[in-house]
Amino acid sequence: MTARRRLLVGAGVAFVGSVAGCLGASGGSDSPGTADLPTRLWLERVDLSSSEREEIDPIVFADLPPEEQQIVETAIEDGEYTVDSEEASPALESLRDRIERRADGGLEVYLRRGETYYRVGFAEGDHIIAHPSQ
Repeated sequence: MTARRRLLVGAGVAFVGSVAGCLGASGGSDSPGTADLPTRLWLERVDLSSSEREEIDPIVFADLPPEEQQIVETAIEDGEYTVDSEEASPALESLRDRIERRADGGLEVYLRRGETYYRVGFAEGDHIIAHPSQ
């Protein structure tokens, strides 16, 4: 084999090896850094006019089961409620379902506790169910 041919074969092998490495790295189902993201609930207090209050259909804190109320209270008092996604309780899953139904394809969900209104934020890993800024 000539020196030129060895050089071309070596360059070709190096190129194929580097492309294969790139393709292999993207084959995983989880993006790097997102596999271990927790499930999070957070609430942002908002002041709504009476006309804005009439236009929304908030989740009513008093109507929630006690276990869900406890999760909401923790989120209000601590700034957010966070748990590893694999360890989400049935109450948190029920609350997530309730929020997702209320979002109805959007990201804006409200919760009313007494006369206080909150915009709800809920993320399950990198999947955003509701976001207060939307």
